[in-house]
Amino acid sequence: MILVVPHRRTREEAVARIAADDNLFAGAAGGSVEIVDQTKVWRGSSMAFSFVGRVGFISVPVTGTLKVDDVNVTVWSDLPAMVKNFVGEEKVAAGIEKQLRRVL
Repeated sequence: MILVVPHRRTREEAVARIAADDNLFAGAAGGSVEIVDQTKVWRGSSMAFSFVGRVGFISVPVTGTLKVDDVNVTVWSDLPAMVKNFVGEEKVAAGIEKQLRRVL
């Protein structure tokens, strides 16, 4: 999955807003998915992230990268097959985009 979301902030301000938000991936796959074991590691304006999406007894790890430039926030993630098949990349991308727009 590749998601590009434009922003109207400075790069530094966009990074600060995203870094301060612990709910960036909440709701990305629907309201019934709990996000646990979330990590964010920043290197300049790039963030490596990981989390586990949990529904009932099913847990699925997700990893990816987020990069902020002067005009866009770009998110890359190779979603697990289970997420692609049961949730869909489009739904996950739309959920993350909604959260990014809220933050930015």
